[in-house]
Amino acid sequence: MRNSLLPGQIGEWALQSATTSAPLDPSGLLERECQRRADQWSAQLGADCSVLVRAPFVLAGDFAEAELEELHQQTIQPAMQAMHRSYFDIEPSEPVSVLVFRGESSYEQNCEHLFGERGISIYGYYKPKQRTLVLNLGTGKGTLLHELTHALADFDFQEMPEWLNEGLASLHEQSRFRDSGDGPWIEGLVNWRLKGLQEVAAAEQLGSLRELVENPQFRGHGEGTNYAQARYFCLYMQEQGVLEAFYRAFRDRYTDDPRGMRALAEAFPATDLDALNHQFTQWMLELQATE
Repeated sequence: MRNSLLPGQIGEWALQSATTSAPLDPSGLLERECQRRADQWSAQLGADCSVLVRAPFVLAGDFAEAELEELHQQTIQPAMQAMHRSYFDIEPSEPVSVLVFRGESSYEQNCEHLFGERGISIYGYYKPKQRTLVLNLGTGKGTLLHELTHALADFDFQEMPEWLNEGLASLHEQSRFRDSGDGPWIEGLVNWRLKGLQEVAAAEQLGSLRELVENPQFRGHGEGTNYAQARYFCLYMQEQGVLEAFYRAFRDRYTDDPRGMRALAEAFPATDLDALNHQFTQWMLELQATE
């Protein structure tokens, strides 16, 4: 997964919101679980790494504690608040570990030391069973927001199909935070995935939205194109002002609408799926790539 930094600074709002949000853990149970997990990471990572508890998150890695605090205040906490304002209703009930490393060498060494894993991704990945993000922060913060989206979505919509799960997470790779007046939100922007998607579409080799939504092998043939198409369809829905409502309608009625077809029909009531596919493709082809 390729990466990019968040555009600009998150600003004063993010610093204030990180310290003024309502407590998520009135009983203190989650805080204690986070501290227990922090003790485990401290023992495993050794003296060269710092560990910071900011429930529901446990941050750890080869950064100073002050740097971990800045990462939490400037990126992780505002991202969680923005995503919950826009999509997620269920707050994390278990610790979410965020392991961050300065560069490829320490990242790879710790992937192998902690998990016996090598070569999964040079940028980072999410381990859902352990609720743990493992990140090479030397490549930027895009993967952090991508994998954080997966971690938070796990609590809210465990059954979410891969096309939407990866589309939403990929949307946040290049994004910025906004304060709309009624709360923060995260806005996806055009990123590097566009160029390849446009090339496939221009060659008339891009599958339809119906095929994307119904594809049982999202990670099979054409995985990179599937990621890009899902991302830009999420961006299209964001630009049309329907992404948040679509997500919630799909989640709430997943049992009766497992592919989200009814939710899509409600999001675009005047357009059938074939016409929507045409409109989306034309919109996507007219976007300007950033690189």
